[in-house]
Amino acid sequence: MYDHHRPSGLSVVGSLPWGSHFCQFYEDREDLVDSLVPYFKAGLDHNEKCLWVTSEPLRAEDARTALRSVVPDLEDRERRNQIEIIDHQDWYARTGKSDPDDTLRGWVEREEQALAHGFAGLRLTGNTYWVERSDWNGFVDYEARVSRTFKDRHIIGMCSYCLGRCQPHDILDVVANHQFALTRRAGNWQMIESAALSMAKDELQRLNAELERRVLDRTAALKHAVQARDEFLSVASHELKTPIASLQLYVQGMARAQAKGMLTAEQLNARLNRIQEQCGRLEKLINNLLDVSRADARTPMLQRESFDMSELVADTVERFAEEFARAQCQVHVEAREPIVGCWDKMRVEQALTNLLQNAARYAPGAPVNIRVQAEGPWVRLVVRDAGPGIAEKDHERIFERFVQAGSQTFAGGFGLGLWIVKQMVEAHQGSVTLVSRPGAGATFTIMLPLD
Repeated sequence: MYDHHRPSGLSVVGSLPWGSHFCQFYEDREDLVDSLVPYFKAGLDHNEKCLWVTSEPLRAEDARTALRSVVPDLEDRERRNQIEIIDHQDWYARTGKSDPDDTLRGWVEREEQALAHGFAGLRLTGNTYWVERSDWNGFVDYEARVSRTFKDRHIIGMCSYCLGRCQPHDILDVVANHQFALTRRAGNWQMIESAALSMAKDELQRLNAELERRVLDRTAALKHAVQARDEFLSVASHELKTPIASLQLYVQGMARAQAKGMLTAEQLNARLNRIQEQCGRLEKLINNLLDVSRADARTPMLQRESFDMSELVADTVERFAEEFARAQCQVHVEAREPIVGCWDKMRVEQALTNLLQNAARYAPGAPVNIRVQAEGPWVRLVVRDAGPGIAEKDHERIFERFVQAGSQTFAGGFGLGLWIVKQMVEAHQGSVTLVSRPGAGATFTIMLPLD
């Protein structure tokens, strides 16, 4: 990978990506030894092909002696052609003074040869002490092209500039054509970066931190979703098997009784009614599943029509009379006047149905009050029960998918009822809220715009 970082050997720099092109300003040979020796040791230690082109005040033999102090097997590495240390006069005698294009192609060819011989890449340095003032502008242009050539290559290049031979404007040219520069102050190496590069690094760090945060958040959300899916599949399996098993038992019992001639017309009707009830339960469960899939895909589509909300509430509660009777709940409905608006009748009825089912399920034996009234441009629909109530910490949670309202014990259903209520109400640009506390019942309030 081209972006794989390599150790620079310099503590102030740390690791560098392939393609790096930077420079140093030095005052004497000690500065060169102090920086270039650890620089090349790091390259040798990490299987890189190294090229050190020297110049005054540190010649090739001096560089070899300094590097040998930390790389005892230097001669063996030179024999294996892992490193070349050569004075610039000998370098040009070997390669010839060519134009910049040839020089740049030469670096790329050396990198390709290094890779072909099993090295990780090419690490090089050159001392610019020999550059004459008359050649300076051309050399500056060459340096500007080096960074573009090294990009996306397995090359790391470090250029050395003598401060004593640089004029003030030369330093600006050098810094502008390298990713960063090193200079020694009070015995310590320091980095010099352009303002644009420094700002780019800061922005990159910020973006990386933001990306890491998003990855962590997404991972946590995915983990939660997988857990919710597994819980849902467990509940769905239980809920769907129960009416199916009941249907099988009823049908098998009817078949056996019919074969023996033991089934009266009254008994047949009773069993058929029970089968119809179980079929209705299956239909409700399947409809809930369809609501989940539709809401996941997009905002529920509304089929608006004009109707009387008070009449809808009264009719829906009447259909629940038998279920409330089984739950021993006394029901009081307050719908004193017609309230006509334009809503999706089926969706509103579904939301109300889920609230009534919750009241019957979680508040058996307790009174249930339903009220509908107009308030300016809104209609308020309230379902209040006197059941065990819901802890405040669960008020938001119970509107999520696959969460049971009320007690923590399993009470049947997919845990989708209140989530569906919230989806349907918000599709109408309305809101649903809960007021409750343990031992004080629960009050659900739906607010829908009249217009």
